[in-house]
Amino acid sequence: MSLIRELRREKGISQQELAKLCGVHQTAVSQWEKGRTLPDRNSLRLLSDVFGVSVDTLLGKEEAEDENKIPVFGYISAAALCSKIGKSEYYALSVTDGSMSPLMLEGDTVVICRSTEVENGETGVFAIGNGNAIIRKIIKKDTSIMLVSENTSYEPLVFSKAECEALPVYVLGKAVELRRKIV
Repeated sequence: MSLIRELRREKGISQQELAKLCGVHQTAVSQWEKGRTLPDRNSLRLLSDVFGVSVDTLLGKEEAEDENKIPVFGYISAAALCSKIGKSEYYALSVTDGSMSPLMLEGDTVVICRSTEVENGETGVFAIGNGNAIIRKIIKKDTSIMLVSENTSYEPLVFSKAECEALPVYVLGKAVELRRKIV
């Protein structure tokens, strides 16, 4: 059960300390870590409490978190989005307005590849100051950028390079896929 060793080391405790917490001898912990024996029910419950994981996790019964699962967010501030996506390479946003119609409709889900750059003409997710994350196409000029909606009733957002640094305006990712439910 090398998972026990891994969890113990993450906690920064010795085999002796873990043994004391579980009411067993240090050699029992050593045997668990080497996979020679399994902890009894009581020890499993105690280990679960000490490490903050389920008994099923300790026994290897839970499937590892699905690496292909993409977190989906709706109307969300850029700061909250950054903290919630963690280290995920991909995340998704639900379209909450008509700014990108007819390409993207309200209720569509846009899959985003985390990135700090998007190429000229590509669609990405942008943060403007402490505001909400927005989906727009970027048009790069020599001294400015424009964040453009597909829907012409929405005015383009134009920022000089100085404004991009001062506000700031920054890229949160590149749109790579559009998902739409068929009713």
